[in-house]
Amino acid sequence: MSFFKNKHVIIALIVAPVLAVVTYFAVDGLVKERPHIAQEGQAYPLVAKSNCRFSSGECSLENADFKSTLKVSYDDGLVLFSSSHALQKATIGFLHSDGDESAPTQMIAENASNTMWQTQLPSKTDTQTIARIAVEASGAYYFAETTMGFSEYSTSFDKDFRKSAQ
Repeated sequence: MSFFKNKHVIIALIVAPVLAVVTYFAVDGLVKERPHIAQEGQAYPLVAKSNCRFSSGECSLENADFKSTLKVSYDDGLVLFSSSHALQKATIGFLHSDGDESAPTQMIAENASNTMWQTQLPSKTDTQTIARIAVEASGAYYFAETTMGFSEYSTSFDKDFRKSAQ
């Protein structure tokens, strides 16, 4: 094993992983998309977070610093939408599991700061229904599409942990 006694091989075995890690971060820094301020008149997608796929009771939608939450209240028959930014307009439409599509509905501002919005929930909405949301904030448009699988809150313990956490 004189191969591993050669000082050039030893140095190469030490330097190569270091160079690989440094290069990985350098290339990422050079080619990644830089965050920028939303431009007036442009449209940006909102990313549905993981709680939108499960029966969590709410759906978080985000794009950089624009954060919003979609909740459904079956007791009141309402869809509630809250946002980190004041909105000029909020619209929601539903594609039901039977293929029937409801017309987009304008949501109504619930508070003076225009961060809370609500509208009536269509009667045949279930967990397979797809919600399509479009909002306007500071002249920029944000949109998202997610299933309503999150709308019914349930746990394996048959207990509502949201109430005890508040």
